[in-house]
Amino acid sequence: MSFRNRISAAWTACRDGRSASLCAVMLAGALALGILAWLGWTGAGTRSEMRLAERQAVRVAELRGTFAYLDEWLTMSAHMAALSGEPRWIARYDEASPGLDAAIVEAVALATPEVGAALARTTEEARRGLAQMERAAFAMAAAGDRKGAGSLLDGPEFAYLKASYASGIEALGQDLMTLAAARAKALGDRAWMEASGLALGAIFLVAALIAVRGHTRLRVALACTAAVARTDSLTGLPNRRHLCEALQAMLAEWEPDGGVAMLLLDLDRFKAVNDVHGHAAGDELLRLVAARLGAIARAGDLVARLGGDEFALVAPFGPLRQPCLPGALAVQLAQRIVSTLEGPFTLSNGAVVRIGVSVGVALAEREAGEVDEVMRRADVALYRAKADGRGRHCLFERIMDARIQARALLESELRDAIADDHVVPHFQPLVSMGDGRLIGFEMLARWHHPVRGSIPPSEFIPVAEEVGLIGPMTGRLLRRACCLAKTWPEGTFVACNVSPLQLRDRGLPAMVRAALDEAGLPAHRLELEITESALVGDLDLARDILNELKALGVRLALDDFGTGYSSLRHLKMLPFDKIKIDASFVGAMAGDLESRKIVSAVVGLGQSLGLVTVAEGVEDAETAAMLRALGCDVGQGWLFGRPGSAEAAGKLLQRCHAERHQCGEVDSPVG
Repeated sequence: MSFRNRISAAWTACRDGRSASLCAVMLAGALALGILAWLGWTGAGTRSEMRLAERQAVRVAELRGTFAYLDEWLTMSAHMAALSGEPRWIARYDEASPGLDAAIVEAVALATPEVGAALARTTEEARRGLAQMERAAFAMAAAGDRKGAGSLLDGPEFAYLKASYASGIEALGQDLMTLAAARAKALGDRAWMEASGLALGAIFLVAALIAVRGHTRLRVALACTAAVARTDSLTGLPNRRHLCEALQAMLAEWEPDGGVAMLLLDLDRFKAVNDVHGHAAGDELLRLVAARLGAIARAGDLVARLGGDEFALVAPFGPLRQPCLPGALAVQLAQRIVSTLEGPFTLSNGAVVRIGVSVGVALAEREAGEVDEVMRRADVALYRAKADGRGRHCLFERIMDARIQARALLESELRDAIADDHVVPHFQPLVSMGDGRLIGFEMLARWHHPVRGSIPPSEFIPVAEEVGLIGPMTGRLLRRACCLAKTWPEGTFVACNVSPLQLRDRGLPAMVRAALDEAGLPAHRLELEITESALVGDLDLARDILNELKALGVRLALDDFGTGYSSLRHLKMLPFDKIKIDASFVGAMAGDLESRKIVSAVVGLGQSLGLVTVAEGVEDAETAAMLRALGCDVGQGWLFGRPGSAEAAGKLLQRCHAERHQCGEVDSPVG
């Protein structure tokens, strides 16, 4: 009998009441079929909801990781920006901030309505308050008030907002995890109830397989998310988060006879590769650098890319049996890195590029074993390596902290001194070597600190150049010098030095014109001195700026001739009126024949080109006599007068005018 006939017979027997048990079986079978049909219909919906729950669980994990990573990144960037004032930390802060805001908005949307509404108000308010205070700290750091910026970020208000924000984020994360867990539990209970209604063991097996498959997929998704959150997508190296975790683990497993070294790397001349060959070539170069670093790393070392052209290497040193300290081993590793990355790189387009690397090395210490402190010290050492000329390595020393603090204090005080006109012009006489007449003064910047006394220009001028204060300082000094020169006798001129950085600023001619107009000083009574090093780089730009200055009627002098990039091409191409012979040659004339020959050659060169020659560093009568014999036009040095105040310069002019005597070898030098 066929299966269809059997079912028909059974149904007939049940209908006729001949077999109550058979009817019950049929009803149970029909009910089972109905349940199976219902479970088949609802099972598809359940699986769809489970997939959605899986994706939400993965996204919840990603958001929690994003919160932790971006919050750590923003905090470090804000503190580094407040400490150093470097624009790159503010730029990194600006890059990460929108991502965190977007993550918060997404998380609030996933949370329960009650928690989402409450936390959207409190957490976002705290976040806005933190951002406002961090922006204020950036502005204070940019203005030179790094101490104030640090105090703002370490203050109670910032700490309160930080705690409120962290509490809100933690509550939001817990709510999301609880919601995801509850959702998963509800779906699990529903699947269990559906499975329990199945009479056949095969249905239970299929349900179990589905559950196992869903759980496996969730675990794989979570594992992939964790791997992505800890890996640099371009190079495949660990990222900053992974690096910090690994460094923390190494510090936790500190071995008394070993050590942990952090090496921070910053590629030199990488921007030039991007500019010349394009960003695709730059990305390829970063991958090649990562490969070389991986080849250098020892077993147990961790190489990471922090972002941009910055890499890091964490090197643990176990118990040492060889007579070599961890610092020496770390320095040897840094030397290998510098040497390896100096070699040429061949790109896929056939281009061969050369870069370099600067390396900062810091060793973890018992009293400074925190990750942030070790990385800060390595960053300080990296800054020193770059300041020393790049292509170098530097091991952190405690004195570097003191230098950084002193440097930051000097920058802040210099900024205030410039604004308050405490950096003042002093004037050194310029004397005609032919007849001994006082014909002008060179203006020199002087800063008398209320506590430290007189600070040498060699100390504060490089700081002014580095932090962008050289322009405002020169502008103020130039205006004061021009106003003072206006009161001097006709024919007396003032000479002012121009920083190499200013020769790259197209606004320099406008600043000079404004100073002349304000003082009412004829342009021919102003002389600007340009060092040879200022001409290295964009010579076309320098020529354009010098031609604009020359068109104003200002005279131009090539300063320190012979000490830098001495080039007849500069004298031919650029509109100079004078050559200033460096004091190192002039001062050695009396006792060094070679120096005397050099001075004679420069004087002869100036005469042949129709340029006035000025000798710096004239300190004795014998040297002055030799210069006169060579035909040098102008002398400057302690023999004629030391740099002095505006009042002292005025008195010297009055004395020379009243007595009408030659102010060559003056009895009472200026100052």
